[in-house]
Amino acid sequence: MCKPKITQAQVIKNHLLSGKSITTWKAIQLYRITCLATRISELRRLGLQIKQERINSDDTHWQVYWLDSSYIRSYLAKGVDDE
Repeated sequence: MCKPKITQAQVIKNHLLSGKSITTWKAIQLYRITCLATRISELRRLGLQIKQERINSDDTHWQVYWLDSSYIRSYLAKGVDDE
């Protein structure tokens, strides 16, 4: 019997629930996921309270996404799994 394929959104969700932040570059490097903003939008529509900050450096900028540790504890305590 085949294991169900994990979606890109689930991969990002698991990463964030582990307490780590993520950027587009990190998503590409770690998971080969190139559309991080789309996956973040999908997860927000499912109710995840993802925080973000725009980082500016010289002539470039990027977004960092994360979940607050108190939100992670509360989320995990509920045993929620919506995917």
